[in-house]
Amino acid sequence: MSAHGKSKSSFDLLMNRASDVFQALSHPLRLSICFELSKAEQSVSQLCDSLRQPQHSISQHLALLRKQNVVKARKQSRQVFYEISDPQVQKVLNCIKSEMVPAEPNGTAAPSPAEGDVPQVVVAGDAGRFSTVYKPSLDQWKRHDKG
Repeated sequence: MSAHGKSKSSFDLLMNRASDVFQALSHPLRLSICFELSKAEQSVSQLCDSLRQPQHSISQHLALLRKQNVVKARKQSRQVFYEISDPQVQKVLNCIKSEMVPAEPNGTAAPSPAEGDVPQVVVAGDAGRFSTVYKPSLDQWKRHDKG
């Protein structure tokens, strides 16, 4: 195989991996799970408590995240603890956190957090549906406005 062919092959592998990671992170609950795990290793029951979701739902999403090698599991006695397994995924999560601001209950953007503050992920509503927590700040949209 030529050098160009090897380079193309490496690029294709990289793009496939990136696509798998973004697909794994594309569901709001999976993204919330990853944000929680980016803080510290947690068990399924801890994730259920913090995200206010049923165990079966968290477990299903964790299975997909494991399949995509986004998280890894460690069994301790009868509990399984999960953590982010890929440092590149951690960088993506940090990038998302740094560009987003938490939304206020009335739908307006909250004041910008102080440098070093990490917005908290708030999740399920009373009906058990996942609610949107982050929205881009108005300043972010103005920076990209060409009009």
